[in-house]
Amino acid sequence: MRYAAGNGAMIWLAIIGCALQVAAATPTRAAKASVARRRVVVVDAGHGGVDRGMTGPLGSTRKVYEKDITLAVARQLKSALERRGIGVVMTRATDTLIALGDRGKIANQAKGDLFISIHVNAANPGWHEPGGARGYETYFLAEAKTEDERRVEAMENEVIKFESNADASRDDPLGFIIRDMAQNEHLRESLRLADMVQGSLKRMHPGPSRGVKQAGFMVLVKAFMPAVLVEVGFGSNRAESAYMTDGANQRALGEAIATAADAFLAQYQRKVTGSK
Repeated sequence: MRYAAGNGAMIWLAIIGCALQVAAATPTRAAKASVARRRVVVVDAGHGGVDRGMTGPLGSTRKVYEKDITLAVARQLKSALERRGIGVVMTRATDTLIALGDRGKIANQAKGDLFISIHVNAANPGWHEPGGARGYETYFLAEAKTEDERRVEAMENEVIKFESNADASRDDPLGFIIRDMAQNEHLRESLRLADMVQGSLKRMHPGPSRGVKQAGFMVLVKAFMPAVLVEVGFGSNRAESAYMTDGANQRALGEAIATAADAFLAQYQRKVTGSK
């Protein structure tokens, strides 16, 4: 069957219009459904397997790997959330590599209410006194605006080099439109969650708060729910490296992030139901 160019354009616009209606309606249905079921947080331990992530600290013969710290903190976060009666799905529970695109898919299939990705920061060796860089920061998905945000974005997205097959759907224009709309629905909530996580960490973390930031993390792109990426400290810093590899501190980090997630979910439920 043949179509004139004008008809083809109209059909394309009609498809986009339908996608807009679906994307606009979905969050409302999902929000109402989430009130009646157990809340679920998807916990993502960054890196894994052949992808060690950050290696640190600088100038030390004793090396630690980001993938090990993130998994340990993620397990503690899982335990802390479960003690609060919140369901948890882990994108990885062992030392294995999970594709960035698959992590968001796991979250969607689990019908998660929140997606929290745990990572460890590393200083740029070209900085003045890079070994002294320390602190924690929480990201939500948006275009990186500063040089430092772009640095962290590039560092965390670099895992793509370990993946054997690329996701071709990311180049599909209609797919991009739908994903973009779905993420924009959660932009404000993701920013609020990031702010609450940062505030909770401030009450216990010995390092300075580096604030709430934004960047285009591939791991967050396909998680269609409020989603954040938490850099729990600088593994390139000797003191923070030692801090993050200590079991008691890993439990404290998990508790702090769980406290923020629990408070966010309680506020969100009141917002959806209209209760006080």
